[in-house]
Amino acid sequence: MYEKLTIPFCLVPVSPASPREPTVMCRSNTYPKGFYCSWHLQHPTSIPTDFHVNVQHNQKSLEVTRDTVHKNRCHVKFPEVFSSYPYRVNVTAVNALGRASSAITFEEFNIVKPDPPEKVVATPIPNNVRRLEVTWNSPSTWPDVESFPLKYFLRYRPLIRDQWQHVELSDSTFHTITDAYAGKEYIIQVAAKDTEIGTWSDWSVAVHATPWIDEPKQIPSTTDQEPLFDTTPSPAPPSAEPHRAGIPVGGASSHLCVISPLLWYTCYLLLGALIW
Repeated sequence: MYEKLTIPFCLVPVSPASPREPTVMCRSNTYPKGFYCSWHLQHPTSIPTDFHVNVQHNQKSLEVTRDTVHKNRCHVKFPEVFSSYPYRVNVTAVNALGRASSAITFEEFNIVKPDPPEKVVATPIPNNVRRLEVTWNSPSTWPDVESFPLKYFLRYRPLIRDQWQHVELSDSTFHTITDAYAGKEYIIQVAAKDTEIGTWSDWSVAVHATPWIDEPKQIPSTTDQEPLFDTTPSPAPPSAEPHRAGIPVGGASSHLCVISPLLWYTCYLLLGALIW
């Protein structure tokens, strides 16, 4: 028997490193209130690393508020709306071994991207086997949908197919699908976008729905019906004793009763003449 050997697993220590340039991204999902920027390091440093953020607009530094939940995110308020001046965001990663910076420049309208629509609901329409009614809410993070309306993009497809059908809507938060396949389950999603600037949001959470299905009609069973009887009287059955040709049944006996005494009397006279 061979003895099983257990070799202990040794963790190879990672050497501390100075940071490399962070990757930076900015987006406004609360337009025109403000925007946020986030960043991350593609290569870990294995030692504590801090980040310094500086935002410039029209040669002025803007106030930066660090996010309380996401440590690598900050929030900035728009100093003005429809500004033609670009924004410049610089993020510097700093640790005991060094520092590295990344900067991006963008215009206001390029970073506007709403969050996906919320509470998407799809319901069948009674007695309509090819229709689905879809409703949704604008994203709750969009602060002023009246002054800065959103338009929507709806896509849907039956589960049996891979190709989507698309409908672009103005500011309506409902749509009736009229060309659904009867009895087929559908998957439906909605995206949102500012009507003037920015890009489309990500797709909403997918919902599933099936058009109205008619209940089969009940056909009465033939076994439950009463049997039908013919009430037309049948013709009388033929006589059990057929008639003889030329002589009705029952008439011959009466004639025999009349003729028989005469024959006997004639025979009696003839017999007497012969004797005498």
